[in-house]
Amino acid sequence: MATLDVSPASREGLYGGAAPTSTQEETQGPWLKLAKDAFSRSTTYFDNNYKQRWEDDLRMFQSKHPRDSKYISDNYKYRSRIFRPKSRSVIRKNEATAALAFFSNPDVVSIDPQNSDDRMQVASSIAMKELLQYRLTKTIPWFLTVIGGFQDAMTVGLVASMQIWRYKAKEEMQTRTVEHPELGVFQMEVPTQRIVEDEPRVELIPVENIRFDPAAHWYDIVGTSPYMIVQMPMYVNDVLDNMESPDRSGATWKPLPKATILQARVSAFDSLRQARNDNREDAEQVTSEVNEFDVVMVHLNFIKTGGETYAYYTLKDTHILSEPMLLSEMFLHCKSGRPPLQIGFCVIETHKAVPTSLIGLGSELQKEANEVANQRLDNVKYVLNKRSMVRRGANVDIESLLRNVPGGVTMVNDVERDVREVSWPDVTSSSYQEQDRINVDFDELLGNFAQGSVMTNRKLNETVGGMRIMAQGANMLTEYTIRIFVETWVEPVLRELIRMEAAYETDEVVLATAAERAQLFQRFGMNQITDSLLRQDLTLSVSVGMGATDPSQRTESFLKAMGAYSKMAVEGP
Repeated sequence: MATLDVSPASREGLYGGAAPTSTQEETQGPWLKLAKDAFSRSTTYFDNNYKQRWEDDLRMFQSKHPRDSKYISDNYKYRSRIFRPKSRSVIRKNEATAALAFFSNPDVVSIDPQNSDDRMQVASSIAMKELLQYRLTKTIPWFLTVIGGFQDAMTVGLVASMQIWRYKAKEEMQTRTVEHPELGVFQMEVPTQRIVEDEPRVELIPVENIRFDPAAHWYDIVGTSPYMIVQMPMYVNDVLDNMESPDRSGATWKPLPKATILQARVSAFDSLRQARNDNREDAEQVTSEVNEFDVVMVHLNFIKTGGETYAYYTLKDTHILSEPMLLSEMFLHCKSGRPPLQIGFCVIETHKAVPTSLIGLGSELQKEANEVANQRLDNVKYVLNKRSMVRRGANVDIESLLRNVPGGVTMVNDVERDVREVSWPDVTSSSYQEQDRINVDFDELLGNFAQGSVMTNRKLNETVGGMRIMAQGANMLTEYTIRIFVETWVEPVLRELIRMEAAYETDEVVLATAAERAQLFQRFGMNQITDSLLRQDLTLSVSVGMGATDPSQRTESFLKAMGAYSKMAVEGP
C-alpha cells in the first residue's frame, strides 16, 4: 500500500506555485460573506469601544503607565515617573487565594447523581468523577488553566476558553503473522492506525482573538450571540497537515496554494497584543526562509442561521477552508447548538456584555497613587539636590553644577552674582497621609488586605480581634470575586468536560484506571465503564464556597463540625 509523501519538497509540488488570479479564486459564497461581515462588525465595535481600555489594563498589570499618561511624554523624561504596582499586587494576592481555595482539597470537583436512588446514576457519578480527576491531574494542566483564566478575568474583564477533544492518528505499516488454510503461515504488512493524540483540551483564548456580537446577553454571551469567531494562529506546517488528512470530526480542509496560505500571515500591527507582550517583537510576525514555520491566522466560525448552528474554518476572512457542518456533527458533545466555548468574568455589571475588569475598577485610584508618590519624590530630590539659577552669559562651570558631586568645586567669576541657589521646602506629612488614604480606598474597593491598610487603622491594628475584623472584609470581597469566576467559567467548563468524556473517551488504559479507582466491581458488580454508564444525568459542583479562603475560619468550622458530630455520636440519635 502506497503512503502519501508529506515531505516539504512534495508539499511544494502539491500546494506550491503562485497565488491564483481573481479568475481562479473560488466564488465567495454566502458562508464566507457571513463570516466576513460578522468579523468586520465585531472587530470595528471592539476596536472603537474596548481596545484602548484593555491596553491600559494590560499596561497597569505590567506596572506601566497608561498610553495617555503624562509620565510617558518627553516633558517628564527627567522627572520621577515610577509606577506603584498596586494593581499587580492585588491580582497576585487574589491568585494566591484562588490557588488555596481551589487546590487545597485533593478532590478537584464533586459529582453527584440526579437521582440518588438510581443505581446506574450513582455508579456513573463515581466513575465520571474518577475520569475527570484523572484528566485534570494527568492530561490537562488544570492549575495553570484555572489561575491563568482567573488572571485574564481580573486583568481585562473577560476569560474565554475553548473545550475540544484533540485526536490525531497516523497510519503505519506493521508486519503481522497471518495464518491461511491453503497458504499456511506467513508474514504480511498491514496498515494500522497509531494514535498520536487522544485527550481533552481546555485552551484559553486571548481577548483579542475572540469575536462575538456586542448585543449578546450579558450573562450568556456564547448562548445568545448569533455568531462566535475564534482566531487561531497556526503554523503553515499544521495547516498543510490538516489539508492532507481530515480530523476526527470529518471536517476536510480544502487544498489551497501555499502562496495563498502565506497571504494570511499575522502581519497587521495589533496594539493589544503588543501591550500584552510588553512591546517586544511580535513572535507571530516573525518570518523565515522556511515558510512552513511562519504563522498564519485561521478562523473557526460558529454561525447561527435557520434555527441551527454551523461550524466551519476560514483562512482569515478571505478563503473557505472547510465546508459548513452542523455543530453537533463537528463537535459531538455540543448537542444543544451551543459552541464549545465559554466566556466568564469576575466582576458583575448587569446589561454589559464586557464588564469592567478588577484593574479597571481601581484605575483612577492607581493613577492618583502614582501622582502623589511621584510628586513627593520630585520634592525630595529638589530638597537634596537644589536647583541653581545662573546669570546668562556668565563664565560658570555648568557641568559641575549638573553633577552636584558632594565636595566638588564649581568655577565662577563672581561668587555673589553669577550663581544663586533656589531652596525648596521639604514635603509635609500631608503627602504621606494622602497616600495612606488612597491606599485604603484602593484596598477597600478591590478587597485587598495590605500592610498599608493595617498601618492606617491605628486602633484596630493593635489587637488580634481588630486585625481579624479588617481581614474579614477583604476576605469576603475576594471570596465573592472567586465565586463569580466559578459560577461563570469554572463550573461550565467542567460540565463541558463531562460531556466530552461521555462522547469521546475511548482510551482503554484511562477507562480501566478510572474503573479501578472507583471500585465499580466491588460496589456495583461492573467490570468496565460503558457508554451508557457515562451518559447519565449528573450534577457537578466545585468545592469552593464562602469561607474557603481563610485558613483559621476553615479550621474553626471543621472543629465545630467535629465537636457536634462527637456529641451526637455519644448521646445517640
